[in-house]
Amino acid sequence: MAHRVYVDSSDDFIMWRAVDAIRPVSIPRVLVVDDYPIGADALQLLLEQNGFEARTVNDASLACAVAEEWLPFAVVMDIMMPGVTGLELARRLRANALTRDMLLVAFTARTSQDDRTRAHEAGFDVHCAKPLTPNRLLTVLESIIGR
Repeated sequence: MAHRVYVDSSDDFIMWRAVDAIRPVSIPRVLVVDDYPIGADALQLLLEQNGFEARTVNDASLACAVAEEWLPFAVVMDIMMPGVTGLELARRLRANALTRDMLLVAFTARTSQDDRTRAHEAGFDVHCAKPLTPNRLLTVLESIIGR
């Protein structure tokens, strides 16, 4: 069953996993994966200014190794990236025992119903349309860590 949280009339933010279904977070780490460095760095800065530890990876093929080593509670990623796409990265993270329970957030310009369905099937918990008001993403991340 899909839990739709923070959905407005434009339907640009969908959450399929209930916040209370996510395991407790001791260290608020968020990994940002995007092939557009300026966007990734801006999101990292926003997260850090709001009390999260954040790292960026601009190559999705390296993201699994970083996630396994650093163990963030959430991975926010673009879907359309060269080489390994966000959909493939989500599948890989879900298949790995160390990363399968991480919150996976699609942060993407791909917003059709088919795009959302593919994201959900790949293992994403949240679908955010770009451009997104950052406060909506922060609200979800903060509610998970208990702020």
